[in-house]
Amino acid sequence: MSVQKNNLTETQVEAIVLTPEAQQAKRKAEDYLRDPNKTKKLLAAVVEKAKKRQDKKGPLVEVWERLKALSRLVNAFVRKEYKEVPWQSLVLSSMALLYFVTPSDLFPDFIPVAGYVDDATIIAFVVNAIKADLDKFLEWEATKY
Repeated sequence: MSVQKNNLTETQVEAIVLTPEAQQAKRKAEDYLRDPNKTKKLLAAVVEKAKKRQDKKGPLVEVWERLKALSRLVNAFVRKEYKEVPWQSLVLSSMALLYFVTPSDLFPDFIPVAGYVDDATIIAFVVNAIKADLDKFLEWEATKY
């Protein structure tokens, strides 16, 4: 088995999250990760919102599957079941989950199609950035069940 790397380097990710808004989101994500109760509430909100958006077919099916994978990764870490993930990957995952549940994102969710595009873009970016870590988690998860 070859060792995969994440698609974006740590330096590239850091450059992206240097904006004041991203720094604020990063601090909030870290705060959530350090508080299991907050994380549980976040994950419950993700599940609730994802139920409303659950596409059985169409272009966003894979995005929603990856969203669920990010949720499971964060959940497994918080429950101390899975620790083989870099902190930065957890923070990015939590940032994406927080963005997903935030009602005042770039395009409000009540706008048809566009309301999903920004969420899907953020989720796809994070999945791409932490691809190797997420794939490793999914491999671990597959052996667990």
